[in-house]
Amino acid sequence: MADKGPETGKEPREDFPVIGTEEVPAVFFDGDRLLLCYEVAPIAGGGLAILEFDDVLDFRVDPMNVDELSDSPYPVSAWNITEILGSEKAARWAAMDARYWSLSFSDMTLTVLFDTVRLAGRTREKRPPHEALRHFIGSAVAA
Repeated sequence: MADKGPETGKEPREDFPVIGTEEVPAVFFDGDRLLLCYEVAPIAGGGLAILEFDDVLDFRVDPMNVDELSDSPYPVSAWNITEILGSEKAARWAAMDARYWSLSFSDMTLTVLFDTVRLAGRTREKRPPHEALRHFIGSAVAA
């Protein structure tokens, strides 16, 4: 297999709320769809955002904090979303046009290989991400 060169990163084309630096995010994965609820930075209005990733092929949670990002095997920016380009992981799913992202939080980095993503919810309410995600899922089930 030809060497594609090193992995690089770029800002995703989507414009999602800026990641905050205090709260640990909450994640729900059902085998196909991944919901991620995270704190929105005060400069972006605060509160919480919920991203919905569909056709998720792989995701991983790494307990890498912002001080360890330089040791990452892929490009990562602190408290940011980075689209990883040139990845062998995404190349395996080229026919599906899969995308590969890293999302960095204070005490963890999440990587997601997926087909589509959207902003599924946003609130200015101050509450823990796991409570907001539980409420969001409960509301969706009741609807």
